[in-house]
Amino acid sequence: MKIQVFSSLLLFLFLVNERGISQVANPNGSLNSLSNNDIWAQTLTGSHFNEFWTYHFYFENDLKVHITFSVANFGSLKSPVSGVQISVDKLDGELYQLSREYSIEHLVQDKEKHLFQNRIDRELFFQGKLPKEQRVRINTSKDGIEYDIDLNISNIAEGVKMGNGKYQIGNEEVGIFTHIPYAEANGYVKVNGKRKNVKGTVYMDHTFQNQTTTRLVDSGYRFIHHQDENNWEILFMMLPEDSADRKTIGYHLTNRNGEIKIQGVNRIREISKRNLFGENVARTLEIELENSTTIRMNRRVDTEKFSVLGELGRIARRAARTFLGGEVIHFRGEGTIFETGERSKRGYYNYFIVS
Repeated sequence: MKIQVFSSLLLFLFLVNERGISQVANPNGSLNSLSNNDIWAQTLTGSHFNEFWTYHFYFENDLKVHITFSVANFGSLKSPVSGVQISVDKLDGELYQLSREYSIEHLVQDKEKHLFQNRIDRELFFQGKLPKEQRVRINTSKDGIEYDIDLNISNIAEGVKMGNGKYQIGNEEVGIFTHIPYAEANGYVKVNGKRKNVKGTVYMDHTFQNQTTTRLVDSGYRFIHHQDENNWEILFMMLPEDSADRKTIGYHLTNRNGEIKIQGVNRIREISKRNLFGENVARTLEIELENSTTIRMNRRVDTEKFSVLGELGRIARRAARTFLGGEVIHFRGEGTIFETGERSKRGYYNYFIVS
């Protein structure tokens, strides 16, 4: 088994190994601004941790780029690492996926330069003081394919959190910070010798926790709608494992004509399912907010499936699934949301399931 590939999977898995969930709760409080220190790693101590900074770029001509920076400690499995996962979809009709990881001793967090870098001698970083500016830079290769990505982020909406940003599942806290609800992005994307200058929008969230198993979360759901700087909408939810009443953590963040509001997500219900790249996945979700408002979310076009276990051979994959108690699979595509009294909105979804 390739330990590097196997451990990369764990960068996308969540939390505790208790099957009984005693408490599921969103933070108390309303919308709060993030501080400059909130961008930095909130964990990095203890025997286990997982932390993710996930960028969703949506460019003209249907080009999409997803970049996740991460840090993780797997306890006795191996030494702590930092990592990056990259997905480039619709670059000349192709889909490219890549993952990399490095010993965490090489991680750079330079607060004076506002720089987060996987290691000093690799161009894998994000840099810039939010909400003024930020740059995301990727220059690496794998299996003979070179990834050269340079993206500048501007006109950035102020980062926010719900209450203190700490959500409760059982005895564990899950932190969710939204550093970039909406911003503009431009630059270039070059993969496998194919280059495009790009222009579009970007969303970025930051999640963290202090455990590392697959036993806490059944599935997770993001929906991003960007119309313009004064009109955008974000849904981000996680359904705990064994949540018989579909009690969920998460938030609904909106900017409507310049007025920004946040509501906690109370629970979700699957209205219908449909085959998605060989998996039976929710097609229509009913989402109940804490103010009793309901929202319908629908998958419309499915474009991408990704699992790190897919890089393993059959035997190694089976061993990994047995050890982990399952496999985390990510899906991306286009969808709609509909709230009573409002027009439906089109945007992009990102689901993951524990299979």
